[in-house]
Amino acid sequence: MASTALAVLTFAVLIIGTFAPVMTAAIDNHGFRGSLTRVHTYSSNYSAAVHRDTRRLAFLAPAPTTSPAIALALQALAENGAGAYHVSLSIGTPPLAFPAILDTGSDLVWTQCSPCTECFAQPTPLYDPSRSSTFSTLPCASQLCRSLPSPFRRACNASGGCAYDYRYVVGFTAGHLAAETLAIGGVSFRDVTFGCSTANGGYMDGTSGILGLGRGPLSLVSQLGIGRFSYCLRSDSDSGASPMLFGSLANVTTGDGVQSTPLVHNPAVPVPRAPYYYVNLTGVRVGAADLPVTPATFGFTSTGAGGVIVDSGTTFTYLAEAGYDMLERAFLAQTAGLLTRVSGARFDFDLCFETVGGADVDAVVVPGLVLSFAGGAVYTVPRRSYFDAVDEEGRVACLLVLQTGGVSVIGNVMLMDMHVLYDLDGGTMSFAPADCATV
Repeated sequence: MASTALAVLTFAVLIIGTFAPVMTAAIDNHGFRGSLTRVHTYSSNYSAAVHRDTRRLAFLAPAPTTSPAIALALQALAENGAGAYHVSLSIGTPPLAFPAILDTGSDLVWTQCSPCTECFAQPTPLYDPSRSSTFSTLPCASQLCRSLPSPFRRACNASGGCAYDYRYVVGFTAGHLAAETLAIGGVSFRDVTFGCSTANGGYMDGTSGILGLGRGPLSLVSQLGIGRFSYCLRSDSDSGASPMLFGSLANVTTGDGVQSTPLVHNPAVPVPRAPYYYVNLTGVRVGAADLPVTPATFGFTSTGAGGVIVDSGTTFTYLAEAGYDMLERAFLAQTAGLLTRVSGARFDFDLCFETVGGADVDAVVVPGLVLSFAGGAVYTVPRRSYFDAVDEEGRVACLLVLQTGGVSVIGNVMLMDMHVLYDLDGGTMSFAPADCATV
């Protein structure tokens, strides 16, 4: 069914083995993998997905600022309930398993801790540091304590530890940084710095915390020295697991289908590995028409606004106003006489159509969409990743690209059935069409 192709995905990484081997150093030569399984979908509720994206975009596109400290802090947060995947972790000795939101748009790893003064309901027992033999507080002088964004760092002392108070667009988390054994994908790691949160609020989508995989110093990949990771998300028309690979196992098979583009740096953020994964979108083609994209269309402003990020926590794709307007005009011009425009208000999409004579929308030929990136990478977007039926009858279809006033975002729906590699050491992102069941 066409509408199932755009269900909002939630995944859980399954831990392999109860007694995982413990590692303490970088894992470049010891790759490991997780199995991503769909927990729930919203196959007929596109509006809910757009609303979640809207809250996240409000966080991703803060008001411009000239303060480097504030700019970095705003780069380091993610709205609690906007994550699109769940990952199953375990923490402590003995290990306590809990689900967390997997987020490539933030770097703090955290879970709720006991005693908790203000906590949301969660599906697993609270982590109790006093019951773990491997828990330790993080010294105030530690490098990771000092890496907390200054607007969210609180007093640090021997009794309270390295305290933080992260404020999201919706919700908050406050507590102190600590070190603990963390396990994922069958491998345990000692002395991982995480946030032990004792006061929290907001919507957490049935999880107990967040696993940050951004580029900042507090993220799991940065702490473990993981030079690369990848995932392959199976489309909703498929069933079964989706793989996520770390370290030496994370490779996109070489061949004509592999495309690579540099990861770029936001010039307004004064650190080399700020959390977001920025890429340079240089061109857009609709059908046979190349849109008049310039470096300013999707580029950074002098204050660090704009740019294009690849974000696992956003469902659909959002383009800055100038670029979206070009896309909409081209799409309307090339579908004239083939499709009748209708209101997309009930689905919360901007550009929707109904077939002439009530035919199935899948039978109508629509213009293709091709994205070009710096370095020569070209992505011919599969039809159902940018245009699909949104009603049960299959007669109303919408453009699954929307307008945003700030940073442009390539969401997870546009990455389905693609093996996507984040090569942090090489400074590139690579992707290729793939049968995710064989990755």
